[in-house]
Amino acid sequence: METTTIHPAEAYLRNEQNSTSLYVRIAGQRRRLFINRNENVIGIIAPRKRKSGYIFTDWASIEKIYYPSSSPEDAADIGKKQVLKYQKLARLATHTNDWLRKIANADLDKSLYENRITTGTRIDGKCIGLATIEKYCSSWDMARFRTALKQGEKFSTGRFDFCGYDGTLWCEPRENGDMAAGFSKEYRNCGNG
Repeated sequence: METTTIHPAEAYLRNEQNSTSLYVRIAGQRRRLFINRNENVIGIIAPRKRKSGYIFTDWASIEKIYYPSSSPEDAADIGKKQVLKYQKLARLATHTNDWLRKIANADLDKSLYENRITTGTRIDGKCIGLATIEKYCSSWDMARFRTALKQGEKFSTGRFDFCGYDGTLWCEPRENGDMAAGFSKEYRNCGNG
């Protein structure tokens, strides 16, 4: 009687403790295997597709397996790095307000969302700098924005094209002397963010 051995990639996918997908290298290309646990079928995502694929059976063609490296400790480290990044950027600010003070006093053991710094979307941790915004709005508007911010005046640019979105840069004083400033990126011609 011949014994059959299961491929390590198949064993990983069939283990219900693991993720339902796994990246592998086949013919020099990085490809994603997935398992449909309801049907108990393993498939491969088709080239240049995100969600559609076909059944996979050619286990000998796998050159390398890319096991995921994420663990709960890694996620905590990423959250801590993001909070530290925001604290560094907050120290560089030329003005102050409640949000910047909240960042300065953030708990490093919590994520940006748990510290109530961001809204918890998939773009957490991404920051758009004024130098990037200046490439899309006019340098005249950026100079006016910087002047209004320094002098504590209310200012808002008109809408401008920003990477396929409508962008608006604004600032306004608060009652306690703080300045609130922001950049609004909305879907083009919708006005609803």
